[in-house]
Amino acid sequence: MRKVTVPIDMASEQKEILGIISKRQLIYIIVGGALIYAYIPFVFNLTSNYLVGAIMSLISAIPVLVITGVLGFMKKFKYSLNYDFYLIIKLGYKNQIGTWRKGPKI
Repeated sequence: MRKVTVPIDMASEQKEILGIISKRQLIYIIVGGALIYAYIPFVFNLTSNYLVGAIMSLISAIPVLVITGVLGFMKKFKYSLNYDFYLIIKLGYKNQIGTWRKGPKI
């Protein structure tokens, strides 16, 4: 019997939802959609004109869509990390910096 090793990419995340998106990406989509669903009716009802309300709703939804898209789907190729993990590491870096000195503690 012949044995063949199959290369498996252990570094990338598994696309578990229909083979298209991962659980982490699905969570970002749900949270972004819930945020938009929560505040768009308020923005739409600020004016009595339907066209202006629709335009204001679209404009106010763009930042949430961009942030959700960048954090959920874009990758920092230099470090081979997703942007959410990269930002968590960058934010935690300041806590890791300490005062280092040689010798016993006085």
